[in-house]
Amino acid sequence: MSMKGILIAVILGIAGSFAGAQAQVDGDIDARSLLKLNLSDWYFARYELCYEHVINASTSVQLAVAGIGESEDFGTYRYNNLTMMDSWTDVSVNHSGWRVTPELRRYAWVYGGMPEGVFVSIMGRIENWMLEFDEDIDDFGGIAEGQFEGELDGTWRQFHWGGGVLVGYQWYSDNGISLEVYTGPMFRSYSRSWSHDGTLNEEEKEWVEDSLEDRLFSGSRSATYLNSNSGPGWRFGLTVGLGL
Repeated sequence: MSMKGILIAVILGIAGSFAGAQAQVDGDIDARSLLKLNLSDWYFARYELCYEHVINASTSVQLAVAGIGESEDFGTYRYNNLTMMDSWTDVSVNHSGWRVTPELRRYAWVYGGMPEGVFVSIMGRIENWMLEFDEDIDDFGGIAEGQFEGELDGTWRQFHWGGGVLVGYQWYSDNGISLEVYTGPMFRSYSRSWSHDGTLNEEEKEWVEDSLEDRLFSGSRSATYLNSNSGPGWRFGLTVGLGL
């Protein structure tokens, strides 16, 4: 079975466990839930809510849903050694999209029906991210040879699926507040596409692809993520929550 097939099976298994969670609760556990806010992903403009539900004395399921939304502006100075001319480029970017992360957790213990303590989990992830770029150039003479000699106005779409294993610790206080930290390795597989606002021939399409990283991605604070390759990575996070 392919990695994608394994991930889909894991997600379906977690979803099935979540749907039947109430029926599986042990008689001596007062099944409870947590609603949590992910604080660590705000920097990456991913605003995530997590719902965790206890199944039994050592197991819980969690579903996290995130919205992506941000606007950023940056400028770059360019100099063309061939024409001895320079230019200033202003770029505006609007981010949008969504992310879904199902997770199955195994705790060392579940105290009073609430998930608390050391845990190990398996998680899956699907994310769809769209960036709309608007580039303004004051003098096209500063564009280097071999790059697209026009403004890079268009939409970049980035989709990834993946999964991983996490290790963490969750505290749950008497007043119903939870605090959680976690980390662990994961795998991501990316697919990407660019659509230009204008009509391009085949040569111009190649120039656009060669120009994106230097003129658009390098100035964005998401540059590392935009240039990442499929393969292994690392996940870490911090959440704060409230018992339900």
